[in-house]
Amino acid sequence: MVMSGGTSGGTSGGTSGGTSGGTSGGTSGGTSGGTSGLVRRNSLAHAESPASPLLSTALLTTRDGVTGYWNLEKTPTSPESAFFESGIAYLDQLTLNGQAAVIESLLASRTVVKVADPDPHALKVELCIGDKPLTSIERPDALYFAKDLNWVRAYADLRADRLAEIHMQLDDLLSFFGAQIYLDSYRRRYTIMVLDLARRLAQHIQAQMKYLCRTKRPIDFAPEVQPMIQTPYHSSFPSGHAMEAFAMATTLHRLTSDTSLKKAVAEDALPFVLAHRIAVNRTVAGVHFPVDSWVGAWVGCRVGDAFYSMAQGKEINVANLPKPTVETDEETKDFILNDFKAELGHNSISLDPLEELKHVWCLALKEWGRDCDNDGAV
Repeated sequence: MVMSGGTSGGTSGGTSGGTSGGTSGGTSGGTSGGTSGLVRRNSLAHAESPASPLLSTALLTTRDGVTGYWNLEKTPTSPESAFFESGIAYLDQLTLNGQAAVIESLLASRTVVKVADPDPHALKVELCIGDKPLTSIERPDALYFAKDLNWVRAYADLRADRLAEIHMQLDDLLSFFGAQIYLDSYRRRYTIMVLDLARRLAQHIQAQMKYLCRTKRPIDFAPEVQPMIQTPYHSSFPSGHAMEAFAMATTLHRLTSDTSLKKAVAEDALPFVLAHRIAVNRTVAGVHFPVDSWVGAWVGCRVGDAFYSMAQGKEINVANLPKPTVETDEETKDFILNDFKAELGHNSISLDPLEELKHVWCLALKEWGRDCDNDGAV
């Protein structure tokens, strides 16, 4: 009886738990994937039905029955169409996915990440847009990362509280920004496209920076870290999540406000508070050092503002980030938004505008009731 009950209960509980877990996971995964993949998902639908062998067969037999023999001599010449007259006219005929793919490739072609100082003990990496230096970062010494483990150990106490956030933010950042400011796939479709483009530009830059900087993860320094999620395979420095979150926060701020970036961060504007929390969650999870997030956030702000400058031709502030060093009391600096406020640069530059980016940026501005020609402040 005990064995029977145990087997029955186990089967029932397993089925119930599996169904429940599958439903929950499917719902959250579908929501996450639907949001983050909104711009990128492939559209294979016809005018009303999804693509299928049955529909293709029906279209084939319909053509045979309706068109019959096709006399090429009676084929009219191609009419003139604005579709081929300019890049913007062409862009407007594409899906959101197609538009984003074109603009992403144009942005990537302007971006250069290079080693500014080849000394392996003092590696400095420079980010340029076109021929204009935007910022440089310098990899800390191994001792710095070892000391930074103190923060990784301390932040581990928050893991249970932030479990849901950490897992959802593995792939979905937009939903968290969408909880602060209304985002949806119709009313704010160009806003979502612009945020997605800023994130992908950050991803393009972080991949190059990680490759050049090549630093170990917390678990490589101490097995006691025991991260709560799988440690990513690529370099710890700089943090990609921090770079993406701050690039998106900067872009969203530029779309919705005339306040300067420096003032917005100093006044704890919600997108930047959220970006900071997303970045810190990676240290809580045990896969990043605070210095990774500090430098990632710094570059993210630069990326978001470069994106804005190319969209509007506006001036932005730029500066280089000094090499992080161990403090006099043998401790490293935690990534605190308060300390980050004063370090957003003083020199002003403007980047060459990108017509295609300006076009979708203006469409995004209209979604907020804003005028394309009068937004923004340095």
